[in-house]
Amino acid sequence: MSSLPAVVVAGLGRCGTSLMMQMLYAGGVPCVGEWPAFESSASMFGSFDPNAFAALRGQAIKLLGPAELPIGDMPKHIVIWLDREPHEQAKSQLKMVSLMFSGVATNRRSIRSMVAGIRADRPSNMAAVGAKSRCPTLLMSFERLLTQPTEAAETIAAFLQWHGYEQLNVAAMRRQIRRRSPTCYPGMMEIDLLDTPAPIGHERPSPGRPEAI
Repeated sequence: MSSLPAVVVAGLGRCGTSLMMQMLYAGGVPCVGEWPAFESSASMFGSFDPNAFAALRGQAIKLLGPAELPIGDMPKHIVIWLDREPHEQAKSQLKMVSLMFSGVATNRRSIRSMVAGIRADRPSNMAAVGAKSRCPTLLMSFERLLTQPTEAAETIAAFLQWHGYEQLNVAAMRRQIRRRSPTCYPGMMEIDLLDTPAPIGHERPSPGRPEAI
């Protein structure tokens, strides 16, 4: 078993966790799940087995809304927590929901309600993975990734290297970031990603499946 800590990439929906996992994978960190979203039923949809965490040392795993998962005790791990400007995150969440369910309204009222939920849920979800309390934590914003890609990649690499992850390819991490406005993307960036080749060792997900990013 690796002596390296597991890397828990966590946040609330539509905050950039998929992009972070893509960066870690490109940089040389083994990641749980498949490119581009690095999601699995075990870590995303309530069938999470706490005992499975024992085998995750030296790997990165993405946990969205971790307060909803039966995580229990986790092994030695470090946390990269992703935040996003709440109004843009709310609009992106509503955009995703509207693709999955018809009749979902996207207006000022629904955005305000979603923003309130994001702000209320953040503390409990951070606590679920030990962010800023019992575990070393790097706070990273979606906006920082997009507007300061080089500095962000270097900061992430320095955090990982401090905890034993050596020989990271920082340039490859940086190249995963597409320059664009941090405002809510008008289309689906995850579909756009399917037009680019998957990294070696990761097959593309099934066409048409919405992936959170």
